[in-house]
Amino acid sequence: MASSVKHMPGTLTLHTCSLDDGGPKFHPCHKAHDALREAGHTYETDIFDKNRPMGLFTKGKRPKLKEMTGQEKLPVLELPSGEFVTGSSDIVAWAKANSQPSHTDARAPDPQSLRGIR
Repeated sequence: MASSVKHMPGTLTLHTCSLDDGGPKFHPCHKAHDALREAGHTYETDIFDKNRPMGLFTKGKRPKLKEMTGQEKLPVLELPSGEFVTGSSDIVAWAKANSQPSHTDARAPDPQSLRGIR
């Protein structure tokens, strides 16, 4: 069953299988989630195919995904431009190459520089 979720324009959307982020660490959908979070991206998740755990026996069963991306494997990252990044390795590479600055990356002030400030 193809997704019917409408996404907000301008946001990243990660299309995943039914395991989504709950699968084992080595699962492609889990790797894609980890990479996007570690790179500081905000994104929506769309569980694209709820009836085929781990992508088993999916050949010919995801026509909407094939229409969108030219292939039938998940995960797929949909960019705000309407372009797609397919496969966990390419999503990991894209996430790293396009990492977002994070508020946790800001360096704390040096305690020495705060002396005398009240």
